[in-house]
Amino acid sequence: MRELDKNIIKPDYLSLVTHQIAIGLSETDTIFSTASSFLYNYNDKIYLITNWHNVSGRNPINYEPISNKHSGIPDIFLTYLRIKNSNGEAEKYKIDLYFDKEMSEPKWFIHPTYKEKVDVVAIELETDEKYIYSAINNADFNNEIPPKIGDETFVIGYPFFDFRYLGLPIWKKASIATEPAVNENQLPKILIDTATRPGLSGSPVVYQRTGIHNVGDEGKIKDDTIFGRIRGFLGIYSGRIGKGEIHAQLGIVWKKEVIEEIIKGKERGNIEFKYK
Repeated sequence: MRELDKNIIKPDYLSLVTHQIAIGLSETDTIFSTASSFLYNYNDKIYLITNWHNVSGRNPINYEPISNKHSGIPDIFLTYLRIKNSNGEAEKYKIDLYFDKEMSEPKWFIHPTYKEKVDVVAIELETDEKYIYSAINNADFNNEIPPKIGDETFVIGYPFFDFRYLGLPIWKKASIATEPAVNENQLPKILIDTATRPGLSGSPVVYQRTGIHNVGDEGKIKDDTIFGRIRGFLGIYSGRIGKGEIHAQLGIVWKKEVIEEIIKGKERGNIEFKYK
C-alpha cells in the first residue's frame, strides 16, 4: 500500500447524507441549538429533511417552547455542504426558513393529512453545481426486505453542539421496539429502544440485519436469496416519547413513507404556532 493511500478516508455513504444544522435567528445573530438533518432526492430536486420542532422551536403536541432557556422562533439553519473535487472540503451554507423577513411565509412543507402532528418537514434547496448532494434515497438499500421488530438500527446524526470534524456523524445503535407494520398512536411512526440526545432530532434511521434473507418455504434458498448484511431506510428520528425515566430509552421514528407524502402534498407550513 502506498503511503498516500493510508491517509485516504472513505466514509460510509450514509455518513455523507447527514448534515448538522445550527438553528438560529439572523436578526440577533443568535444560535439557539443544533440538530440533525439529511438530504432526499425527488424528481431531481434536493430536499433537506428534518423535524417540524426544529423549524418552529415548538413542541408539535402542545406548542410549548422546546427550550426552557429561550422561547425564540428561528428563521435560519446553518450547515456545511461538501465541495466537489476538494478532498472533503466543505463550505458554510445558509438556509432561510421563510420567504420574507417578517417570518410570515414558511418555506417548509408539512404533511398534507396530519400537519405538524407528523414531526417532519421538507425544505427544497436551491442547488449549486459546485456542491455534492448525497441523498439518502440514492443509497444502496435492501428496502424490499421489510424491517422486523428487534432489528438492529442506527440513528445517524449529531448529538453534540460543536460541529464534528469533516462533518461526519455519530452512529447511535438502537433496536426496533414496536411492530413496524403498526402505526403507533394511529400515526405513521414506530418506537426504537435507545438512549439518545436532543441533537439527534432529525437524523435518518436505518435498520440492519445479518444472516440469510429472502428464503422460500421451509427455508429453501431462492434466486433472490441474500447472504450477509442487509440495510434498509426506516425513517426520521424526532426525540424521546417523554421526559420521565421510563421513557428515556424509547425514541420516536417517523416512517420513511411520510417524506414523499410531504413532498408530493406541497402543503406549506403555517405560523399559527407563533400565537399559541
